[in-house]
Amino acid sequence: MKPVCTVLFFSLLSVICFGQETIEVVYTQDYTVTLNGTPIDNSTTYQSIVEMLGEPEVYKEYPTGKINYRYTDLGLVFHTVNGNLLTLAFNFNWDGDKNFPNTTFEGVLKIGDNSIDAKTTESIVDDLERFEIKCLMPGMCMNNPRKIKNPILLGFKDDLITQVSIEFH
Repeated sequence: MKPVCTVLFFSLLSVICFGQETIEVVYTQDYTVTLNGTPIDNSTTYQSIVEMLGEPEVYKEYPTGKINYRYTDLGLVFHTVNGNLLTLAFNFNWDGDKNFPNTTFEGVLKIGDNSIDAKTTESIVDDLERFEIKCLMPGMCMNNPRKIKNPILLGFKDDLITQVSIEFH
């Protein structure tokens, strides 16, 4: 019995010590964003994201200085321009967009008090009225990037959420 308890103890210890922290992103009523409790915006650097989430893979580099990074295992992508955060985006139900990994974001994404997950339907937009999110066409809903400093875009296919993207202006 003692070896079994020892194995269980060390298994639990390794999960506690090496287990990945759940990622939590909150988009607030004043259009600010936090990542694991840390405010992020267009001055957030690549290095800051790496310190919070680990090293990503480079997906695509552009001559303009824009770089697309992804965390395939997390269902998460981010883009930088000249080293600063431009976009943070989440995949829930992959629709074939190769800019996203085909894995589902398993962390916590909240828009105000509303949690978004792979079962979220387009009816969520009614609950997000205070964020001025409108559906411009079927399957694409967002707030006005000319009025909002950090606009958010929600994509849907067959009534299920596909991706969510937050831009940092």
